[in-house]
Amino acid sequence: MFYIKYMHETNINNVDLNLLKALDALLETESVSKAAVCVNLSQPAMSRALNRLQHALKDPLLVRSGRGMVLTPRGEALRTPVQDALGQVRGVFKPHVFDPSKAQNRFRIIAPDYLAQMIMPPVLGQAFNLAPGIQIGMENLSASGISEMCEGKVSLGFGVAHDGPDLENVASQALFEDRQVCLVRKGHPLLQEGMTLKGYAASSHALLSITGRGGSRIDDVLTEHGLKRSIALRITHFMTISAVIAATDLIITVPEQLAKQVMTDELMLLPLPEELQTPPFTVSQIWHERFTQDAAHQWLRRLIKSACRDLCSFRA
Repeated sequence: MFYIKYMHETNINNVDLNLLKALDALLETESVSKAAVCVNLSQPAMSRALNRLQHALKDPLLVRSGRGMVLTPRGEALRTPVQDALGQVRGVFKPHVFDPSKAQNRFRIIAPDYLAQMIMPPVLGQAFNLAPGIQIGMENLSASGISEMCEGKVSLGFGVAHDGPDLENVASQALFEDRQVCLVRKGHPLLQEGMTLKGYAASSHALLSITGRGGSRIDDVLTEHGLKRSIALRITHFMTISAVIAATDLIITVPEQLAKQVMTDELMLLPLPEELQTPPFTVSQIWHERFTQDAAHQWLRRLIKSACRDLCSFRA
């Protein structure tokens, strides 16, 4: 019995799924001519479609009754399943509308902690107000996090899109511009001597390195001038900057927006020596291309872009 049933099963790979609309029209109208009008086919084309359906389903589907036609029991039984199947197919191609109030999305964001502190508070306030059911995980930027972002495992990252290692399969959107500045304690010897290239290179430095590694464009420029700075301390978290710089004669070179966050009465902000000054760099939100067209991720990126626009106009 099971063998006979298997032999009569239809192989879906051999069925033209375009016939589904024709079948729906035939089941609805119980007429070849009326069904042809419904799906914009000629009557001969609809007759051929019916023949193919009869062959695939091993059932006549429509039989003559008086002057008209009626459905077979198999045809009657197929009405609802065919309508449901067409509804699901239409749903596949229907544009996805994101409703924040009903959203249950989970977002994973990686960012240097100072950028997270600068950007995310107003974003989170608005996001959770509009979409109370979402979940957001925030992690400090790391080499492993960058790698996972390139694999599509992270929703979003903040940073300089073209700085450091090449990022594969990602897209980015500019948020604001920033520049490098120096932070020193009040009373630092350089304040009396003036910030020269040689004085900068001869001083002891603290290096803020998110990944724990060193090296930057500044070191490249110093090398071009035959100079090298001495890195006495490496810092991976920005919250320690104020206390360290206020208590030592170390210099730290950081983005200006970060310097403004950690500034205290004990610190001073200085421009880099002229030879080390470069054009402003762009801080961007960065994401894997798989999220580019996703409505939920587009919504979150719009909130972030808007928040940064307001932040930068306020700080200007």
